[in-house]
Amino acid sequence: MKEVWKKFEEVELTHSSVHHLMAMYELLNKNGYVRGVDVARYLNISRSSVSITVKKLITRGYVVEDENKFYHLTDHAIELIRGVLSKRRIIRLFFKEVLCLSDELAEAEACKVEHLLEEETGHKLVTFMGYYLSDAAASKKFRKDLQNFTYECDQRDDCRVCDLECYFAGKEENQN
Repeated sequence: MKEVWKKFEEVELTHSSVHHLMAMYELLNKNGYVRGVDVARYLNISRSSVSITVKKLITRGYVVEDENKFYHLTDHAIELIRGVLSKRRIIRLFFKEVLCLSDELAEAEACKVEHLLEEETGHKLVTFMGYYLSDAAASKKFRKDLQNFTYECDQRDDCRVCDLECYFAGKEENQN
């Protein structure tokens, strides 16, 4: 576990770069073209910020710029964006349906992690949600049981949920 945190830095693109690509993807689908100024307006950021990020995306092979300064996404970029959007949808669905978060919070939380999850994790979440939302008797029972379940923390030293330190103990102290 000591080295796992370093893997965060090994993601293919930064959160910001992914959002630049997704903005381009949406603008291309909507307008048929995209320029730096369009991305800046869409993301509500400066054109110079867009320029810096797009140069990196061009260098890494995600974007090409034509002679008229229009941007085009490479097949690799489109594949990456579709994967991120798919993971965002399934994560949002998990947060909303399983954890019962509000639409707004589910969307915000999904946006935070969408590009960090491996494809295998996304596939496993799809399988889980497919089962969870199915009409299978066991799934229906699980949903009902989960809805009626209340976790009661007894703050034992050997808790399998919290492991080293009780999550609820800190919350209770902050509420008093």
